[in-house]
Amino acid sequence: MATINEINYAWFKKNLPDLMKEHEGKFLIIHEESLKGVFSDYKEALHKALEIAKPGDFLIQRCVTEEESTQVTYSLIKVPQ
Repeated sequence: MATINEINYAWFKKNLPDLMKEHEGKFLIIHEESLKGVFSDYKEALHKALEIAKPGDFLIQRCVTEEESTQVTYSLIKVPQ
């Protein structure tokens, strides 16, 4: 069974040609197989994504061609104090 990130990444790849037309080079928040936000800065995208959903339920992907892209997954872990 596919993970949430795999499902969101598949949606991104499927829609990449259309996304590139309007959002090339931007950081996209993808949640529940839809575009939830577009940002110039990764940190801004992460801040907004955490307002929308919990870690692991969204994908932040830079809108570049597959040749330029490297998928990076970040995990947010709360370290015991």
